[in-house]
Amino acid sequence: MATVHVPTRSGFEIKPLHIAGLGIILLAIVYGLFGFKDAFRAYTTSVDEAISSSRSIQLAGFLGSKGEMDAEGRFTFMLQDSNKQMVKVVSNQPRPSNFEQAISIVAIGHYDSAQQSFLADSLLVKCPSKYQELQANATK
Repeated sequence: MATVHVPTRSGFEIKPLHIAGLGIILLAIVYGLFGFKDAFRAYTTSVDEAISSSRSIQLAGFLGSKGEMDAEGRFTFMLQDSNKQMVKVVSNQPRPSNFEQAISIVAIGHYDSAQQSFLADSLLVKCPSKYQELQANATK
């Protein structure tokens, strides 16, 4: 009796669908790496650290002045860190609506030594919560 030898495929055949899938995965990885680079921003509460940093950071502090609009139409105010050191913050955004009630502020941006001020891309304002007030009254 004669036997018939059937050739088997030992290699993997790449189909156009596989190439498209790998391309989508590769694009997602590249987009993720470049898209999240700003998410890894340094967080600091010190003006000295903000001045010495060369990259975008989050500077947390307390309101040092009520703020005003400068000659160029930018919102400026003084931010005080936990060491009582002050820095001028300049923002192209309008004054936040709840700015006067702020108990803390986080300015996201970088320090510009030419202007001797912190240039904020965005401002996060933390105001006292009505829940904190209710909780304080409940403990009395």
